Amino acid sequence: MYNMKNPIATMIMNNGNKIKIELYPYEAPNTVNSFIYLANKGAFDNKDIKRLVPGFVIQPVYDEFKENEDYRYEIDGEFRENGFNNRLKLEKGVIAMGGDGKEIASGSCYFITLSDEAGEKLNGKYPGFGRIIEGYEEIERIEKVETKPVDIGIEGVIVNKPVVPETIKSVRVEAFSHNYDKPIIKNIV
Repeated sequence: MYNMKNPIATMIMNNGNKIKIELYPYEAPNTVNSFIYLANKGAFDNKDIKRLVPGFVIQPVYDEFKENEDYRYEIDGEFRENGFNNRLKLEKGVIAMGGDGKEIASGSCYFITLSDEAGEKLNGKYPGFGRIIEGYEEIERIEKVETKPVDIGIEGVIVNKPVVPETIKSVRVEAFSHNYDKPIIKNIV
């Protein structure tokens, strides 16, 4: 039985505002391991938010790790479509990892669900692994910033990025003295 205190990730924005995320290792253990592993390596530090779709998702990173093999990997998708019993419903404020929606998840490209309606489209296809517990007003502020479209060459995928960069200064995780394993990697991409 899982009775440890859940890890808490603190995201500090360039304006000093903080967003706290409770991570749920009992719902998506390898996904949480991957997030903590990369946060501890500083992989999410000083990253501009690259994808913002109001009412749908904020995706801080989706292609930044092409040059660094240490961060460019896929893991098994811990979600219903892949036969995994992840009970965390994707809804407003839930953090999930991107992927193909069928069997794999990115090891590094996470997103924040901005509405319950968006979650209905994403549920069972992406591994939810945490929830914002403090600082959601910063997400609401970012959701309203002026954006510009970015053509990524994939039909049907909407990508807008903030006109004025919104930078995540750092992501740190308080694990409450528990050691989380390195993620189990499925593929290097």
